[in-house]
Amino acid sequence: MKHFKINLVICICLSLFFFQCSKKKENELEFWTLQLSPMFNEYIEKKIKEYERTHPGIKIKWVDIPYDAAIQKLLSSAAAGSPPDIVNLSADYIPQFAQMKAFANPADYLNSSEINKFLPNALRAVSFKNQLCGLPWYLNTYALIYNKELIELAGFSEKDLPKNFYELANFVKKYKDKTGKYALAWTIGKDSFLPTALESEGMSMTDSNLTYALFNSPSSKEFFMLWIDLFKNGYISSDMVIKPASYMIETYMSGQAALILTGSVFLKRIKDNAPKIYEVTRIAPNIKGSTGKHDLAAMSLCVLNTCKRKKEAFEFVAFILSPESQLEFCKLAPVFPSTIETLKDDFFIKYDGTIESYARILCSKDLLSAEKLLAVKSHSRYFELKNIFEEAIQKACLKNESLDIALDEAALEWNKILPDN
Repeated sequence: MKHFKINLVICICLSLFFFQCSKKKENELEFWTLQLSPMFNEYIEKKIKEYERTHPGIKIKWVDIPYDAAIQKLLSSAAAGSPPDIVNLSADYIPQFAQMKAFANPADYLNSSEINKFLPNALRAVSFKNQLCGLPWYLNTYALIYNKELIELAGFSEKDLPKNFYELANFVKKYKDKTGKYALAWTIGKDSFLPTALESEGMSMTDSNLTYALFNSPSSKEFFMLWIDLFKNGYISSDMVIKPASYMIETYMSGQAALILTGSVFLKRIKDNAPKIYEVTRIAPNIKGSTGKHDLAAMSLCVLNTCKRKKEAFEFVAFILSPESQLEFCKLAPVFPSTIETLKDDFFIKYDGTIESYARILCSKDLLSAEKLLAVKSHSRYFELKNIFEEAIQKACLKNESLDIALDEAALEWNKILPDN
């Protein structure tokens, strides 16, 4: 019933989205970003002025909103009849709105040469049912960030670092046995990384058509049980079951974990907030399963169908996402570009002796083969499905319920929702 009420609210808001008129000025484009102010004020404001100089008569109204409030604010603005024209969204949220045809297709307003500037995998990440819903902006993939001092104190060398998920599980056990402390900050319950790890190992959460769940297959259960047993035997902390992914970096910065699987974007945060930990921090290639596949995180810029000046809006998007603009932005923010040309710049190729430079080189190479691993993320009710699965893992970890039963029950719930896409 809870999920039904949430979806009813979304549907009502999105219906209003299409039928109410915006109160914006005719020559104004409202541009929303996610948590880029005040750090990137100078950059964004400069880009807006550059665009306005070459498009006389068009004004860009920039609005920056908190990341966690993005969806609610977008729905509220739609209900009030004043949605933005251009919105910065995580690729994970695109299906929720794409099913209601909320986005204009870039291919209708930009020529193919402008679209072909982008990495093909990044374009796939911002598509829904093979149709572009926006254009990719900045990207990230994962790496193994580790505390060299803690690793060495435990008797390990860098060559002992794990390269796949089974080696990771074994390392977690050996480290705790030697030190009495936790090796890994990696969430398996709330904001669980287990589904992407499973698919990297060649097992799928669903069938290819997103019609039924597969995560309760014997091989999948065996993989999940490996991690649940680690938790039950004291090798993974309860925080990694009950707290969100944002807590992982706090755990690493406080010295409570030697390893963290996350984006290299967090190196700056470690440097600013935990300088002593930063001094002994190193980076290694991402943990990958037997398929070699690994996850791509993508942010997008989307033009809404309610926009009255779509041509000008897409021209602004293309300007913000040009190879030159992206290079400029990536030199300010620890992210990766979505344009092919930008990745060829020396900034992403040459090593300058810093860990940040090494991370850029390492992750830039990985970026080319990264994909949005979970096909189920393209489901319009993905976040409901996500919660159901995570609750099943938490039951098995915290309530001593049978994993078989918890996953079978979760799969039944998924099978009711999956056809509704």
